[in-house]
Amino acid sequence: MNTAPFFPRKLAARHLPLLLALGLTVTACGNEETCAVGSELHRTELFFGLDRENAEPVSEAEWQDFVDTAVTPRFKDGLTMFDADGQYLMDNGNLVHENSKVIVLLHEGSPAHSRDIDAIREEYKQRFDQESVLRVDTMSCVAF
Repeated sequence: MNTAPFFPRKLAARHLPLLLALGLTVTACGNEETCAVGSELHRTELFFGLDRENAEPVSEAEWQDFVDTAVTPRFKDGLTMFDADGQYLMDNGNLVHENSKVIVLLHEGSPAHSRDIDAIREEYKQRFDQESVLRVDTMSCVAF
C-alpha cells in the first residue's frame, strides 16, 4: 500500500517553473489516472538547511563531500540538486532566511530506497548538527 501523500494539482501548477528549470517533464499522477507520458516513478525531494547553531554554515566543499559519500552511492542512477532560499517566521515575529540545498530523486519506490533516503536524512542531521531534513514524496509520470 502506498502511503505517500498526493501532490495536489494546484500546487503542481505553482511549481511548474521550478520543474521546467530542472529540465524534467513531470506530471502529478493520481490513483485514478494512468501515466500516459512515460513511466510512473516515485519522486522524493529532500530539503537541507545549511545553517548550523554556533558554527559556520555548511560549506560547498562539505556539501559536495556529503553528496559524494552519502547520497551518490545510494542513488547511482543520478539525482538533481539545486540551491534554494528557505525562510520561516519565528514565534517572536522574526523572519529567518536560510540558504538551503534541495535534492530530487526519481526511483521505483522500494522499501530499500525509502530506507536509503531516511539514512541520508539521518546522516546529514548527525554530520551537520541539524534538527531535521524535510522529505516530500509524490508519484510522478516521467519521460526521459
